[in-house]
Amino acid sequence: MIKFFRKIRYNLMENNKTGKYFKYAIGEIILVVVGILIALNINNWNEKRKAKITEFELYKVILTDIELDEEKIKDRIKYFKKVQSMQHHIYQETKGLAIYDSTLAYQELRPLKIFNLIVKDNYSEKYVMIKNDNVKNQLESYFKAEDYFKNAITDITTFKNEHLRPAFSRFGIHDTKMFFDNYQLDYFEIAEKNYINYSKLKQQYGTVELDQLLFNLGIKTSWALQSLKLIQEEGNKLKKSLENELK
Repeated sequence: MIKFFRKIRYNLMENNKTGKYFKYAIGEIILVVVGILIALNINNWNEKRKAKITEFELYKVILTDIELDEEKIKDRIKYFKKVQSMQHHIYQETKGLAIYDSTLAYQELRPLKIFNLIVKDNYSEKYVMIKNDNVKNQLESYFKAEDYFKNAITDITTFKNEHLRPAFSRFGIHDTKMFFDNYQLDYFEIAEKNYINYSKLKQQYGTVELDQLLFNLGIKTSWALQSLKLIQEEGNKLKKSLENELK
């Protein structure tokens, strides 16, 4: 093909047809430019196609991780509702409106079950790969909901470490005998035991300090529960967006 075009140029120059030669040369340049543009468009199309495939694969793994988080969230919502009921029951006891309940998890006053959500940790850096504005916005909302929950957990953890546990130690509410009777158990088995000395706890019923501790616990537990429901809500929206794009 190159030899063919070269021969045409040579014949035009040999026949002293300079005007036609320049027209031909311009036409040849235009053909080359058009060829380059076509090649670039094909390459861009191919790159976009590969990027779209990568983006869709990302949607699939995000969807899987959302579903994993979803099960944890459901479990923790049940946990915080249980804790909330326990706190309310204890307050009712302090006012003489309820009595000791042996089935109640009084030990849940002290510890805090936390867990790590995985969506933001796994995809905050890969977020830039997402070009779909709807999915991107939903993912941003999910990240914000995760941060809201982490702030709630940090707040309640700080409160328990700085106020609740020191107060329980001061009042002798921690049952050291129960702990040392079971100290050889592993941590998770130990955590299931009730280390609240109920008689010592009851001595504080009606005091301003215990009332204020219960008040703050109630507020912070409500915050944690609400933040979990928010993540659940944003997770459902994100799932729907991802599923629609994958159809």
